[in-house]
Amino acid sequence: MTVTSAPIALSRALEALQRGDLAAAEHLARNCLADTGDPRAAGMLGALMTDSGRADLAVPLLEPLAASDPLACSNLGVAYYQLGRLEDAMRAFHAALGSNPDWIEARNNLGSVLLDLGFPYAAVEVLREVLHRPGLTPMAFSNLLLAMQYLPEVTRDDLTSLHRRFGEALAVSHPAMPPASRPRVPGPLRVGLVSGDLRHHPVGMLLEGVLPAFRECGWWLGVYSSRNGLPGDPLPARLQTMVDQWADISGADDASVAAQVRADRIDVLLDLSGHTGYHRLGVFAHRPAPFQASWLGYGDTTGLTTMDALISDAVSSPPGSEAGFTERIIRLPLPRLPFTPPADASAVQPGPCARGEAFTFGCFNNIAKINPRVMDAWARILTAAPGSRLLLKGRQFHHTVPKQAIIDGLGARGVAAERIVLEGYTRRVDYYEAFQRVDVALDPFPFNGGMSTLDALWMGVPVLSISTSTSSGYSLWARQGEMVLGALKLDDWLASDVDDYVAKATQLATDAKAAAALAQLRTTLRDRVARADFAQPARFAKAFVAAIEGEVDIARDARAQGAKA
Repeated sequence: MTVTSAPIALSRALEALQRGDLAAAEHLARNCLADTGDPRAAGMLGALMTDSGRADLAVPLLEPLAASDPLACSNLGVAYYQLGRLEDAMRAFHAALGSNPDWIEARNNLGSVLLDLGFPYAAVEVLREVLHRPGLTPMAFSNLLLAMQYLPEVTRDDLTSLHRRFGEALAVSHPAMPPASRPRVPGPLRVGLVSGDLRHHPVGMLLEGVLPAFRECGWWLGVYSSRNGLPGDPLPARLQTMVDQWADISGADDASVAAQVRADRIDVLLDLSGHTGYHRLGVFAHRPAPFQASWLGYGDTTGLTTMDALISDAVSSPPGSEAGFTERIIRLPLPRLPFTPPADASAVQPGPCARGEAFTFGCFNNIAKINPRVMDAWARILTAAPGSRLLLKGRQFHHTVPKQAIIDGLGARGVAAERIVLEGYTRRVDYYEAFQRVDVALDPFPFNGGMSTLDALWMGVPVLSISTSTSSGYSLWARQGEMVLGALKLDDWLASDVDDYVAKATQLATDAKAAAALAQLRTTLRDRVARADFAQPARFAKAFVAAIEGEVDIARDARAQGAKA
């Protein structure tokens, strides 16, 4: 093929792409590139490699084009992102957005990578502009809502208003289906779970113990998975054995998935994502199921009027919080998070202080939760306990920029770098082992730990948190510390405010009597967690099933009355 015929070959590749024949598009683009070296073929092939998850093959195709082709630059950022090269992705998306500030996709991608790197303020600054740009997408809006959850300055009214605005916009683009005129299928309640996190993720790990218990309670379970697990992740395969049906919806549009849910005659459809990554709130906007509820994966309202309920508890959603939610709140009689004790966790060992080492505070949370107010408090603690140190562990610490931001931030507050230990992602078994090097875990605020708090307690490490009476707004995430510690009768570990948080932490690190009590508590925490209702799958499932089935009966009776009227 000659150079002059390249546009014809590219046109054929584009036609194949538009009709969904990706294999043909790739074949034609690859042949065109081999015959002509046309950079447009390289760009198309790189985009196809990225879209199909072959980012390692996309990078060498796209890198030579990035400086002169904004689309190739954006696609290169996606490839970097898929490979975990977050700082390279950040630079690529910055460059792509510089070519066109109105480019929603580039702005959304840049905001996502900034949040993943642990910079929620920068992410919000980038993403807030999506509200004023043409072509606003639901996912860009959701990423803004998620990023705003990390900022303590954001008010409850602001969050409620923006979530409602999201729901109103989605209702226009995703109209609700006409109500299904069908009786409920005799037999077990048919429950569908929609999530992109049924993998090595807190949602997947929290569910592992309770899914079989749901089935033992008589439920039929169907999963609609919007993201496949990564190679080497055994959790999705284990979860698939615990449900009656597993559907991969990662490549299907919302209307098609909604039609599938309706065809599957689902009675209750549970959203496990909210506004987090790979959510499918568009499916819920179509209302394919008679009863729809959000649970587990998000700490706020979805903003959808088609979401009937939010499943929570009395601590996470206290009386008076209802106005901040479009959903009706169902309060479980136990914490909303079911904990599955990890099989690969080592035995609890004495902490560093008991071993004669420096008293060590720790936090294994997403560093996006470490806002300036948290840094201020931690610096006060470390200053008041001069022999102590701080161990932070998180996936962001594989990257230079987040590590330096923490060192600089605490350094500006008087904490020397040698007192800070920063560790990146490790194997799960090594993650649990790292708790052996922590005396006390410091809960960030107002976005508390969830899974990380449960893991710390399981490993014998008590968690110091702040009472929700001083938390901003009514976010469920701001109340997770009190939810867990209260359920375990560890109220002494709830500080009344930031000053009390600093004072309690300082005493633990400097008082010999407190250190002795801490060593004793460490030996009892695992048993305390194991005996809790939320860590007993049968008990949790019984309470959860009773709450949901009661609500479904109420909803069914209301619809029947409406039909008679």
